[in-house]
Amino acid sequence: MAKLTLRDIELSYDGDALTICSVSHPETQLTLDADAVDELVDFVETVQKSKVVVNDDDNRRQSFRVPILRRDDLRVWIQFNNLEFEARPDNISMTGVFVKASDRDPVKFQIGDEARLTLACNDETIEMEGIVRRMGRNGYGFFFPACVRFEQVSPPPEVRRMVMELQRRWMMYRTD
Repeated sequence: MAKLTLRDIELSYDGDALTICSVSHPETQLTLDADAVDELVDFVETVQKSKVVVNDDDNRRQSFRVPILRRDDLRVWIQFNNLEFEARPDNISMTGVFVKASDRDPVKFQIGDEARLTLACNDETIEMEGIVRRMGRNGYGFFFPACVRFEQVSPPPEVRRMVMELQRRWMMYRTD
C-alpha cells in the first residue's frame, strides 16, 4: 500500500482504491474506486492542458519571497542620487528585495528609479543594481536585472546562496 501525507491530508492507494482522509480526523474520508481514480486523473490532465498562460505583465513575480523575520538576518543599504542610507528589508527573492518605507528615508522612490543596493548577510556582502518595479504605501520592490537572463530566473551564485540561507533561517523560525 502506498501512502502520502501532505500536512493534514493522507492519501492511501492499495492498487484498487484511493482513500483521502484527514490525519487529525481519520473518520472523515473519501474513497475512490479504480474507475473514479481514472476519472480523477482524466480531470486533472484536462485542467493541466487547459491552463491559461498568464502574461508576464500580469504576473511578474517569478520567485518565492522569503520573509525577513529578524532585523539582523539581512541588512540593506541603498545608494541613490549621491545619497546612501540603510533600508529595512521585508522580504527577498532570487530576483529582488522589498524594503519598508520610512518617514526618515531621504528619498521617495518612483517606479523605474535605478539604485545601487548593498545586501549583507553573515559575512557575505553583495552589491546589485536595482530598479523600483513595485511601490506600496509601506515600501518599495527592487528588481535585480542581473538575476534574469533570457527571460529566465538565473541569479548569480552569491545571490542564490544568500537567499537560500535566509530561507533556511525563515524555516527554522517558523512555528507551524
